[in-house]
Amino acid sequence: MRVDVHTHVWPDRIAETVMDSMTKDLGFAAISTNTVDGIKAHMRISGVDKSVVLGVVDRPDQVKRANDWLISIQDDMLVPFGALHPGLDDKAGEVRRLRENGIKGIKLHPMMNSFYPDDPRMFPVYEELGEDMVLEIHSGRYPTTKPGDTIFAAPERIMNVVRQFPQMKVIALHLGGLYMLDEAEREVIGQGNVLVDTTWPPSLREIASETLTAIINKHGSHKVCFGTDFPLVSQVDESDYIASLPLSDKDKDGILGENARAFIGL
Repeated sequence: MRVDVHTHVWPDRIAETVMDSMTKDLGFAAISTNTVDGIKAHMRISGVDKSVVLGVVDRPDQVKRANDWLISIQDDMLVPFGALHPGLDDKAGEVRRLRENGIKGIKLHPMMNSFYPDDPRMFPVYEELGEDMVLEIHSGRYPTTKPGDTIFAAPERIMNVVRQFPQMKVIALHLGGLYMLDEAEREVIGQGNVLVDTTWPPSLREIASETLTAIINKHGSHKVCFGTDFPLVSQVDESDYIASLPLSDKDKDGILGENARAFIGL
């Protein structure tokens, strides 16, 4: 099974507006439309069996509406993870609602929502996730982060959460630290109870194969999952690059899908 643990799509009525804002903020173009039909067409071309669709919101009042839509798109191809915002009053209650509706995890984006993940106000969320639901969390900065900007999702902050809640299933996105690989290698890579994904927009090929292979071997290939940030990055190109690495076929199969299948319960 091939699984992409890191994708984003939106309802048709707002997809184009979201895409325009996203590409403007990040500074690079998308490779496909950011809709349900768009990702499914791309998955068929790329050979991806399941895509985890990560919910993100700007404001607390958007959470329930976004999650209602995410719940509605669950099928054999799409595995939605719920959106959550630190400003929501009953965050644990929303996690329970997601679980009751078949959702297997949530996405947190400390950079987008300007909060530290190890803030105690987030602890009820982690407690409610328990040992069965999965937390995918942005780790690192943005490509556009400037010197002096606050980095809410520094790798050490992510690991503070992992240490505080050692039974929780966590995937630290972007190899544990987007554009912060030194910090990620120091804080995240090689740690026992956290997975990482390979999402590195605009292309994983920005990381030399020798460097990427060394990171995978240090962390353990069984704790690395394929991710792209679709629609910003091609599932075809990223999976081809992983397939080209000097790793065993078993390791590549694990990264490209089997690790996520077992970890998330697909």
